[in-house]
Amino acid sequence: MKNSLLILITAVVLTSCASKSSFHSFYVENKEECEIAISSPAFIANLFIPKDEVAAYKDLFKKVKHYKIMIFSDASKSLDRRFNKFIKRKNYKSIVRINQDGEQVQLYFLKNKNSIREIVLKVKSDSDFVLLGLKTNISESDLNSIIEHSDVQLTSN
Repeated sequence: MKNSLLILITAVVLTSCASKSSFHSFYVENKEECEIAISSPAFIANLFIPKDEVAAYKDLFKKVKHYKIMIFSDASKSLDRRFNKFIKRKNYKSIVRINQDGEQVQLYFLKNKNSIREIVLKVKSDSDFVLLGLKTNISESDLNSIIEHSDVQLTSN
């Protein structure tokens, strides 16, 4: 009986640790410095996303399991360095990188075997720093297909 209980407890602990995402660790470590920190299951957050504005990415939003948003009012260099070290340490790959007029937008993904487990968006300007983490289970080919079939255009003002 004791061994069965020990095995059950070990399985529960290992399962709960395995469900934590990599971005979750950054979220927990830096949550105190945030002006706003929101963590929400996708089925709740998707209710608030305007459907007409994100129609091009509806297939992606169907595959998102969890959202984590961090908004920092002070775009400090030390926070940016910590985030960049985190990205390198956890082996995130960069998809998109845009620098324009002092504002940066970077999109990263974390791949595990044949699926993309996380997508992280970083938006940084002189005064703001926003991070959006998406916990997903989408194949790389599905993500490429979503990006190719989207009608989003990058324009400069």
